[in-house]
Amino acid sequence: MLRTLIGFCALFSSFSVFSSIIINSTRVIYPERAGFINVQLVNQSTSTHLVQAWIDDGDPAKSPEKIRVPFSLTPAVAKVEANAGQALRLAKQDVSALPKDRETVYWLNVLDVPPIPAGEAGTNYLQVALRSRIKLFYRPEGLNGGEKIIDSQLSVKKNGTKSCLNNASPYYVTVVNIAPFHGENLKAPITNSLLDETAFIAPFSCHPLNKAAGNASKFRLSRIDDFGSHRFVMTGE
Repeated sequence: MLRTLIGFCALFSSFSVFSSIIINSTRVIYPERAGFINVQLVNQSTSTHLVQAWIDDGDPAKSPEKIRVPFSLTPAVAKVEANAGQALRLAKQDVSALPKDRETVYWLNVLDVPPIPAGEAGTNYLQVALRSRIKLFYRPEGLNGGEKIIDSQLSVKKNGTKSCLNNASPYYVTVVNIAPFHGENLKAPITNSLLDETAFIAPFSCHPLNKAAGNASKFRLSRIDDFGSHRFVMTGE
C-alpha cells in the first residue's frame, strides 16, 4: 500500500511541503500492562487527507509489508476529515521475546497524503506525501524506579583523551547537549557542548563524546523526558 501511495504522488509535478496531519505527541510509551494504547492524529487542514500508519523496527527504508513487529496498529489506512481527529490503536501481540530488564524501541510512522487541489487533476502537479516518524518505547513492568531514576544513572566515563556519556539505566535516553559544569545556571544555554548532535543512548551503554571532557568532574546536560520536555541535569562528583 505504501508503494502504491508514493507512486501515486509521484505522478504530479509541482508540490506542497507542509504536513497537515499532526501526531499529538513526540514519543509513545507502551507499558507492559496495557492491553492497548491510543495515539491521536489531528488534521489541521481544511480538506480531507488520506493517512497510512505502520510501525517499524528501526529501518526507515523497509516497506510496511516486509516488517514484522509484535504490535498491531489500526486503522492502517484512514481518511481524516478536515479539522478532525483520528485515533490510532496500538495493541501488543506476542512480546515474550522482548527483554524484561530494559526498554525496546520501535518507530511509529504516519504518512500524510493530501488531496489534489481542485482544478489540478490531469495537470503537471507534484503532490508530495509527507511521513512523520516518532519513537515507540515498549516498557516492561518492574523497571526499578521508573523514568525518574535516569538522571542519577547518567555519568561521564573517561579513558585517556576519550570520554563517553554512560547510561546505566534500563531506559533509552535522548541527550540534547552536555558540557562541563562550573556552577552556572543549569538551564543556561550550552554553547560548548561535547556533542556534535543529539545522542540517542541505548540502555546500559556508553555514547562517545565528540570533544574531550578535559579535567572537569561535573557536567550539566539536557535530555528529553517522557513528555517531550527538556530536563536539565547535573552529573558528576
